[in-house]
Amino acid sequence: MERVWGTRPAEEELAWFYERNPVRPASVLLAEVEGRTVATVAIAFTRMSIAGETLDVGMPLRVATDPAYRGQGIFARLEAENEERVRNLGIRLLLTVPNAASAPVFLGRLGWCSLPSLRVWVRLRLRRGRPGGARRVERFAELPPSDGKGDRVLRDAAWLNWRFADAPASYRLLRGERGYAVTGRRGRFGVVACVEGDLLAKAGSVAEGGSLLLAAPPPLRQRAYMLAGYLPSRRRFTVLGKALDPEQPIPARPHFELGDLDFL
Repeated sequence: MERVWGTRPAEEELAWFYERNPVRPASVLLAEVEGRTVATVAIAFTRMSIAGETLDVGMPLRVATDPAYRGQGIFARLEAENEERVRNLGIRLLLTVPNAASAPVFLGRLGWCSLPSLRVWVRLRLRRGRPGGARRVERFAELPPSDGKGDRVLRDAAWLNWRFADAPASYRLLRGERGYAVTGRRGRFGVVACVEGDLLAKAGSVAEGGSLLLAAPPPLRQRAYMLAGYLPSRRRFTVLGKALDPEQPIPARPHFELGDLDFL
């Protein structure tokens, strides 16, 4: 990771991300050449509603190959072995948001398919405020029932606390009578990581960062985001899918909010 991205995550961060996910621990494989670690692939897991069914979905992420060993098919072989490994664990569906280097390999040698991209929306923040009608919390306890529809991530209190409250990065957690929200930051931008219920405006009022807020609204809530001042930007993320079971359909438009992805 250090040779690929310039920094090496701390051991505690690796343990948190790979081992403590309440859905299940990640499946991680390494490639070695003459005793030197030259590649890593991981498949993490998230619980999603897909066509009305609750599934544990695998998400390849944090894949890296030493620049000196690229072009030798190492990543493709390692990823294929990891896909077989999680299929044997009962995982039927894989989804991912790849980077520019890995996307051609997923689509070519590994047989993944392209799905509708994830568009980032942006809003100019005029001023910060207080989360009236909501309260800041350190952790989430019992949550209200979700009113979300579509193919989406299912977040319970255990997952939210692992993903945000226990994370090395700093997030702001809000709890209201009818929902919750999490905000973070990405560089100079404030980010609405996820919103459930009626806390969209309140989340935007407390997010850290500069004068711009980023979000990825679920399709059925895009009108609400537009009324709150968000507009679609040119920035998109590629979304890919692959069924590991021939009986498992690939969702036509799975949706991720920005906090559902590992790079926030």
